Amino acid sequence: MRPLPILEPSRNHPSRAPLAAARIPRGLRASAAWLGLALLALAAGTARAEDANQVKADMLWNIAKFIKWPDSAFEKGESDFVFTILGDDSLAEALAANMSTKTLNGRPVFVRVVGRVQDVGGSQLLYVAASALAHFPEVLRELRGGPALTVADAPHFVEGGGMVDFVAEDDKVRFEIHLARAERAGLKISARLLALAHVIDTDPSASR
Repeated sequence: MRPLPILEPSRNHPSRAPLAAARIPRGLRASAAWLGLALLALAAGTARAEDANQVKADMLWNIAKFIKWPDSAFEKGESDFVFTILGDDSLAEALAANMSTKTLNGRPVFVRVVGRVQDVGGSQLLYVAASALAHFPEVLRELRGGPALTVADAPHFVEGGGMVDFVAEDDKVRFEIHLARAERAGLKISARLLALAHVIDTDPSASR
């Protein structure tokens, strides 16, 4: 896999203009998004690694649609939704390609790839790639409990202090969510999303 370029984060990053779209009632958009996520969760096979990565990229996008970030997650006057990829792995490239043209809750998604833990600040969504997992305790200290949804494609990531991870179950891609940890960070997760997830509420890492 071609390594992703490491971008130096900038507070003056260019905003991406949202794509023009037909006006669809919000309720219908939410129902369509939930149906899409449900179909992915129920029918996502993992026959090939490339297919699995695309499924996970699509799944994470749909997951994000059912999470509400507090206003405090965004700096005053900041319009972008910041999706940060820390490190590199086979899923990171699919995520970058999938998210870079999206708009979430009226905010254009700004994708940045960083190589240093100290550059993850200001993220609303943070994917911790395989190459950076060993540094996740440092990531938690850097985030300081702020409203950033932490995600990884690694077993037991949620048990180790993360909020969302992907698991293989019956040759399907599933996802786990640590509800209490996300809520402590100020994130509100839709009950419809939780109905599709494996919800983990025990918290051996409550002090993190």
